[in-house]
Amino acid sequence: MKVLNVRWVGVATQDYQAMFDFLYGALGLEAAFTEETTAEFVTAEGDTVQIMAPGNRFFGFFTENASGPVPLFEVDDVHTAMAELRQAGVELVGPLGTDQDWEWINVRAPDGNLYELASRR
Repeated sequence: MKVLNVRWVGVATQDYQAMFDFLYGALGLEAAFTEETTAEFVTAEGDTVQIMAPGNRFFGFFTENASGPVPLFEVDDVHTAMAELRQAGVELVGPLGTDQDWEWINVRAPDGNLYELASRR
């Protein structure tokens, strides 16, 4: 597997509006999209930060499996990454996720934190 970059950070938050105001207002990040329970913000170099509130489909997964923000490493091939990580004895958390642009896996690192690895479809 080849890690290309840290492309995204996911943040499950109980205080959605305050986090929205912090990222958009205080940090000045551009809003890529906003919905009732999630918003994604883009840095000048194209990296993204997504906040998720209760009611969002990923909020429960993140609050049950992570103790803070979850960074996503973009890799060249998530299926290769998954096989290599399994072979290395790394704990995979949950199933392979997909949307129209990405495929991703969640892993528990030795520090106990949750990390995601994803590749573009």
